[in-house]
Amino acid sequence: MSPAQPPHDLPHEPPYDAPHDPLHDAGPDGPAAPPAAESAPKLPSWPRRPKRLATAVVEDLVDRIVGRELPEGSALPIEPVLCEMFAVSRTVIREAVKSLEAMRLVHAQQGHGTRVRSSDEWDLLNPVVLAASVRHDAELSILEDMVATRRALESEMAGQAADRADARQLRRIEAAFALMLAEEHDPARFLRADLEFHDTIMVASGNRVGRAVVRTINAEAFRSLRYIGETTVKDCQDSNAEHRLIWERVQAHDPEGAARAMNDHILRSWLHRRPTPPAARAADSGPGSGSASVSVSVSADAAGLDGGSGPADAD
Repeated sequence: MSPAQPPHDLPHEPPYDAPHDPLHDAGPDGPAAPPAAESAPKLPSWPRRPKRLATAVVEDLVDRIVGRELPEGSALPIEPVLCEMFAVSRTVIREAVKSLEAMRLVHAQQGHGTRVRSSDEWDLLNPVVLAASVRHDAELSILEDMVATRRALESEMAGQAADRADARQLRRIEAAFALMLAEEHDPARFLRADLEFHDTIMVASGNRVGRAVVRTINAEAFRSLRYIGETTVKDCQDSNAEHRLIWERVQAHDPEGAARAMNDHILRSWLHRRPTPPAARAADSGPGSGSASVSVSVSADAAGLDGGSGPADAD
């Protein structure tokens, strides 16, 4: 991975800056590293150092782990090797490894070094882990899981909104639907209105945990060209016909009908824009590609996204 910007120089670190941990090697700074660490793969060094060192080291290592450059069960390089590789202090490396442990990507054990966990244990709701997972999702399995999660949670929340929404919340949902109708001839603007409509329903549901999970998913999904696809005005109009049905069922206080309409809408939208896996690999393999190659500017209160606008399929 190529880091972003060169950093300011850091002050020299005294040799007694932190207690020994399993990543230390032999020498005046600590006892010998465990034999298991000797089998760690040799990783390329940074051509230059970024400004936010610990964050950049974490993002780099997360990408190497999720991308299988550091496969499951393998040992991380020992601490001095990582210090040399990233040209950072031991304090930065220790902070980075602690972050990887918090993400459940690695496990440090005395006498066995620090090893990569099984992917089944990774914290996929962590934005850094999720972003890397989407970026390396050649077969679309992560995107498929994200759609399935959205269907389950947003369908439930649409039903809850139909059951619980008061007059003020219904007016907000109606206003969000009216905005989608007004924007359906501009796909980029329509997407922002679309996200606002979905979020307004989630707010009306009162399900804060479900909304938080969906917003986390959307923050990464809508940065992926493979997820949002290409949208036409006809797509926006077709999507609004489905949004109208969702709104009508919520307004009628019909929980089952609202849940069914939301589930059908999310599934149909995904099947319409879903690329085949080979196309998905090609979409993100060109120069400058990645999970952030396309991003959409919407209200942070609506979906937690930022960046510029781009083409997107209605959802």
